[in-house]
This record gives sequence, C-alpha cells and structure tokens, in this order.
Amino acid sequence: MSGIFGIYKRNDKSIEKEVADTMLKAFSYWNPDEQNVWFDGSIALGHTMLWNTPESKYEHLPLRNDTYVLTMDARIDNRDELVKEIELPDRPLCEIGDSEFILGAYKKWKEECPKYLLGDFAFAIWDEEKQHLFCARDHVGVKQFYYHLSDDLFLFGNDLKGLTKYPNISKKINDEAVANYIVNRQLLSNTLTFFETFKKLPPAHTLIISSLKTEKNCYWRLEDTPKVKLPNTDAYTKKLRRLLEEAVYCRMRSNYPITSHLSGGFDSSAIAVLAARKLKNNDEELLAFNWLRKPIEGDNPENPEWAGSKMVAEREGINHNYVTLTAENVYKYLSKRDIVYGETAPFWYEYPVREATQKHGSRTILSGWGGDEFASYNGRSFYINLFVHRKFVKLFKELKAVAKRRKTIKSMLGFIYFNIFIPLVPRSLYCKMPKSICFNAPFHFVKEEFIDMVKKEDNKPCILSMQAYKTIRKHMLAYWDYSHIQIRIESWNQASIINKLEYSYPLLDKRILELIVNLPPEHLFANAKGRHIFTQATKDLLPIKILLTQKIYEPNRVKHLLVILHKTLRLLIKKEKTTKHTNYINLNKVHSYLNQATSNIDIDRKSIELITDSETMLSILSSNFLENM
Repeated sequence: MSGIFGIYKRNDKSIEKEVADTMLKAFSYWNPDEQNVWFDGSIALGHTMLWNTPESKYEHLPLRNDTYVLTMDARIDNRDELVKEIELPDRPLCEIGDSEFILGAYKKWKEECPKYLLGDFAFAIWDEEKQHLFCARDHVGVKQFYYHLSDDLFLFGNDLKGLTKYPNISKKINDEAVANYIVNRQLLSNTLTFFETFKKLPPAHTLIISSLKTEKNCYWRLEDTPKVKLPNTDAYTKKLRRLLEEAVYCRMRSNYPITSHLSGGFDSSAIAVLAARKLKNNDEELLAFNWLRKPIEGDNPENPEWAGSKMVAEREGINHNYVTLTAENVYKYLSKRDIVYGETAPFWYEYPVREATQKHGSRTILSGWGGDEFASYNGRSFYINLFVHRKFVKLFKELKAVAKRRKTIKSMLGFIYFNIFIPLVPRSLYCKMPKSICFNAPFHFVKEEFIDMVKKEDNKPCILSMQAYKTIRKHMLAYWDYSHIQIRIESWNQASIINKLEYSYPLLDKRILELIVNLPPEHLFANAKGRHIFTQATKDLLPIKILLTQKIYEPNRVKHLLVILHKTLRLLIKKEKTTKHTNYINLNKVHSYLNQATSNIDIDRKSIELITDSETMLSILSSNFLENM
C-alpha cells in the first residue's frame, strides 16, 4: 500500500516547503521504498512508494505529464484492455506503471475515467488547465481516501496516522463516531472517522475541488449494474469460474512471494488452490495461514477447524502454517494499534499472520473476505424469495426436502420461523423478535454521562435487520450498504502498512459482484443447499469433504480467543494509561465484568457478544482518545 497525500490551499496562498516536507516525513514512518513530494504554489502532492507489482519499480511519483500531476495508490487490472484505448509512453508494456494508465484514462475520459478502470485504487490528479483537483476511490473501497475540507484548505491522504500530523488541524474526537463504534463494535460508516475534522470519501465516488467549487459524485452503484442473461446454470457456472480465475491471477501480479489465508472453508480454500496451482507452474510455492494454533495433545486432528486446511494444503503442496496467540501477544499488538486511525476491526490472529508474511518476504495477502455475502452466498433468503414471488409449489417442494433432514417437528417449525416468518416482520421490529440475531448494545461498561449518546445511536434502524430482507437480491444489496465489508478492508489496510503488505480480495472483484447480485435465484440454491453455483464452479478445486460441509464452525478458536481477551483486559487495566480520565468507559464496570467472566463458556451468540464487548473495551481503553480530547 503506497502512501498518498495532498495539500490544496483554496485561498491561493503558497504552501511552505517545510509543511510539505513535514507531511512527507509523517507518511514515511513505515520506511517506504521511495518517497517524494511535488508542490507548486498552492498545491502539493506527496507519495511514499511500496514496490509490489513488477512495473512499480519503473514508477516515480508524483507523476507529471503535460498539465497533469498524479499521486496514487493503485493496482490496475484491465491494462490489456486500456492499452487499446488510451495514450501511453513509447516503452515496453512491462516498464509502464499503473500511474501512466490512470493518467492516460483521465486524459481521454476526464472525470468519467474511474468507470473505465478495473482494480483497487485511490488517486488524485491536479489539472492545471482547469485549476482543480480530481480525486477518486475504487468501486469496492479497497483503497482508502480521507480528507479535511474547509473554505481555505483541502487536505487528503490514505493514512490518517500521517494526515493528522498536518499543523494546526484539530484532532477533536467525534463523539457520534465513538457511540457508533460502541453500539456496532466497529465504526459502521462510509463517511465518518473518529476525528470531527476528517471524513472518508465513500467507495465508487469522485471528488472535484477548486478554489470555488466542491463536487462529490457517485460513479457506480451495484444495484444499477445490468443483468447478465445466460441460457442455464452451466453457462453461469463457467462464467463464474472464469471470473474467479481472472480475479485471483490479476491480484498475483507481484515481484514478491504470494501469501493466502487458508481456513479450510469454501472461500479461502478455492482462492488458495487457484493461487497455488498458478505458482506451481512457475515452480513457486504458496504460503498459507490458518487462524488457529497447531493441534496439541487432546485435540482431535480430524476436527474441521484443523483438518480442512491441512487436507487442501497436502493435496496442493501449499506451505501450510498455524499461528499462536496469547494475552501477552494481544497486549503487544494493542500498543501498536489505535482505532482512531481506522484500525477498528482487530482480528487478533491476523497480527501474527502479517508478521510471518513479512518475514517470508511477501507483499500480497489473498483473502476470501466478502465471499459469504456474494460469490458463495448460502441462500439465506431463498425461501422467503419464493414466498414473496408466490412460487408456492416450488416452495412446498423445497420445504419438503428440508423436512427430510430435520429430526423433529419443532426443528422444522423453527426453520420456517427464521426463513419465512421473520423476514416478513417490519425491519423496525426485527430486533424485538424472539431469537433475532441482533446483539444488545453494551451499555454495561459505558459511563453514565455518555449513555444517552450511545442510546441515541442504538435507536437508529437496526443494521443487523438486514437478515430480514425478503429477496436474495435485496439481501445482498443490504450487505453491501451495511459497510462492514469496507470496514474490515480499511482496518486491515491500516494495520498492514507497517508490515509493507497489501491485502487483495478476489471474491470482491467488481466483475464477480456484478454477476452474482444479478444472478437468477435458482442458480444460487439447489437440493436444499446454498452456495450452489460456487460449489459447481470450484468442484474440481476442493476436496469433496469441504464441498459437502460448506461451512466451518470454530468453537476451539472462539473459546480460546475469549479467554485470551479476558486475560488481556486484566493486563491492560493494571497499566497507567487506563487510570487516566475517559469520557466513555467506566472502569468499575469493567472490573465487575471481569470478575464475572469465566473460561467455562458455551460457544453461542452470548459468547460472541462477550468477545466483541471485550474487544470494544480493549480498543477504547488503549486508544489515543485519552490524548486527543
């Protein structure tokens, strides 16, 4: 992930060299491969380079070409298509960086250019002729773009840790964002940051800034993408398989070893196998990680938590690894992490993965994140979809097939309750229904003077009522609007900067999203099972056991994590930092919570809630909220 930043004084005052140099230094804390800043009068653009793609070593940014100056963090995947459409330097294609493709696209299509780019990108172009700054963020939001805007100043960057070092900018904490974080256990917003003075540019948006004008536009919406009409399931399956291969292969365009997640589940396994086979053709090996410790005496090695990933690795010749996590590890990671800078989705097992990946010399991690919501969607809304479209004969046949696998009438009635009745309930009432999956807001550790703010946030429409959507398409689009997909992406991006790593998400490839969200429902579900088209598209990649299991439950990892988090909280509250004043957390309530905590837990919704509450307390207590207030 290359660092980018820009300063634009909208009052036409000149930028001092010392300020530009200060910002370049602030964005270089992770020891980039190259760094530079360009400035002219009231505009400055900076870049800190991470070499990753083969072409990146030929790039020297910011890039000036004619009357345009570009800074970018990008990987452009449709280079072969663009080369036929745009003006490029007269050099071999292997020596032309992605920056030239972005500038070439801007020269041809101007503000419409992001529509023609495929890949992960955040960039800004100073257009000297128009005297404005054109900024864009990719369709999915894999690359970050933060900004501060006032009448006199526009400041942007893809790293809040560097951006907040700009002189004389307020770092006042946004209480609304803190309340949002406490209620949702992550900051669920496409625009908010923890700082009042900084916002996020949403995915698939552009921003035009001049001395007189501010214009924000959305250039792509998933719900507006055209339907793909193919003759049968087999045709859709072949198209998905081709797109899966393209999505994985284009993200492997690197001069460094490739790493992948490998949990033994559907999504990560399919990605890892495609990557491993591609590397094997070049006599290279894929490094892969499971979020679990190595089995010890007393563990069942045939448990899917261990067996699935091991089975895939042995069959494909993958360098398979586990990770170790302790309370001391988590405490160490807390000292390096701060949610105010965007690292709001912890996933503690990922920290040792990043450390090991960096030691291996890799700069790319392939992740299956986003698969459950789209490409390998499990059909949660299939039955209600049949009901609302009055396909009662088909619905009866499907329910009959389900009934054969259900052991009791009570179990079958429960299935109907969750899959047909609950989605018919108005979304405003969803969280009040028995056994809904909404978590209770964690008021138990919030200070009295901040509870009203948290309750106000909690009273907003329940985001988790997305489970109650009545059609598969609406359900998928609700996941998209939910923003938790982007939040994990942003969080992992922020956390991985120091390790010189870039995460890539093949299953969130724009082409796959557009295919899946417009797919006729009958191709997603068959024989009373979801993930049908993904199963068909990957059946030669995955062991039959994984194809039949479809989902891995992780009681060992979840229970171990909760024990670790309780120990970490006990460590943290002994330290001096947590004795400082905070407007948000009542330490007496935290002590009470820990006194009631036990390691004898069942892995259910309540235990997951305990984990997320523990993580929320840890994140706030270890945050620079205390220093910035």
